[in-house]
Amino acid sequence: MLVACDASQLEWRTGVELSGDQVGLAEIVEGQDTHSLNQDAFDLPSRLIAKIYLFRTIFRGSGYAFANDPAFSHVSNKPSFWDNVGEKFYKKYYGLNQWHHDLARLVTAGETIRGPTGREWQVDMVRDKRTGELKLPWTVFTNYPVQGTGADVMLIARLSFRRRLKAAGIPALLVSTVHDSIVVDVPRMYVDAVVALFYEVFDDLIENIKRCFGYTWKTPLACEVKVGMNLKDMVKVDRS
Repeated sequence: MLVACDASQLEWRTGVELSGDQVGLAEIVEGQDTHSLNQDAFDLPSRLIAKIYLFRTIFRGSGYAFANDPAFSHVSNKPSFWDNVGEKFYKKYYGLNQWHHDLARLVTAGETIRGPTGREWQVDMVRDKRTGELKLPWTVFTNYPVQGTGADVMLIARLSFRRRLKAAGIPALLVSTVHDSIVVDVPRMYVDAVVALFYEVFDDLIENIKRCFGYTWKTPLACEVKVGMNLKDMVKVDRS
């Protein structure tokens, strides 16, 4: 049987953590449905569109890009529409917006971006292909800290899970650890035990981040666990 563990909203929670955005943090702590709230706040046609929009806008997409993206252009192919949604988004999540501009100032000054786990990113200005003028690569420098820090979080989760698996003597095979997902192949009789181990990993993940990096992570971290015979037919399993 396959048991798959996915970190819940890893990119969003990491972005909230790095930016210190208080609105995003409150929604996570209070267990609110961020996507439904944003659907109403930004006048979007569905929760799914609001969800996809959030995960794209973490990395500062432009109104023009959204208007020409098939995932969004059916809602509106007008850049002005999406620029308006973006203004609402960054007004709501003003902490994230401020952090993006802080990063922009570092890039403009040629300074290094540093993350809480010790990673560093040197991002250069780029040349506009049409005008030849230097411009800020917004989607790059807003992406790197989130993806890099999230990767370190998942590294700790994988190591923590592997140690627990070994200590429990469970004959399981780690078959995939892509991005925010960990997939294990395990005999049916051990499925429940492996599911429990995954939830335990995320119970003390923030404590382990502190132990490994000396950084106090404030945004709650959580996971979703699914079980199935193959990756196509997986069923969510809540903790017992």
